[in-house]
Amino acid sequence: MVLELVVSGVVGFVLLVGASYVGTTMALRGFFGRDRYSYKHKPPSESSEKRGPDER
Repeated sequence: MVLELVVSGVVGFVLLVGASYVGTTMALRGFFGRDRYSYKHKPPSESSEKRGPDER
């Protein structure tokens, strides 16, 4: 009985953290754009694209 409670608590916590990560990532990508928050993102200093004076 106690073991079932502990296991369900751990599984619930892992699902909560995973869902929070996915939801936050989707919200950030929707707000800032896919190019800023992608899984294979390079920092702007390593990017090969040229940026204009109004882009950071």
